[in-house]
Amino acid sequence: MKANGKFIMRFIGISRVFSLKNEDQYNTIGVFWDEMAEKYGLENLRGLGYRWERGFIYYAIGLKNGNIDGADLTMDLPDENWLVVSGKTDKLKEIYDEIYRDGALTYEIETFDHNGECLISYYREA
Repeated sequence: MKANGKFIMRFIGISRVFSLKNEDQYNTIGVFWDEMAEKYGLENLRGLGYRWERGFIYYAIGLKNGNIDGADLTMDLPDENWLVVSGKTDKLKEIYDEIYRDGALTYEIETFDHNGECLISYYREA
């Protein structure tokens, strides 16, 4: 998709808000993933962190391909200048600690697989 001369990607998903208090988002977002994976299959999903404020993260889960039932978020995202890291899902906190050393994110997209691997693409506005 192209808008204003720039390529963009469209994310369509189901959005929820999670507390960042005591880093509880690793558990609560995990429950959200489990719920969606049961319905759609883990490897068909991608998650989007798209807003952080006052101790909360706004996060959505959508399908890698197609539209998810009950979607309440449609967001156009930049298609360029994303950084990508991969690792083990059980080391997610450590991965994010490293990512955040360079400052706040504008967006992050996560995928997970049944082998315990994760792929995180993240974007910071310049």
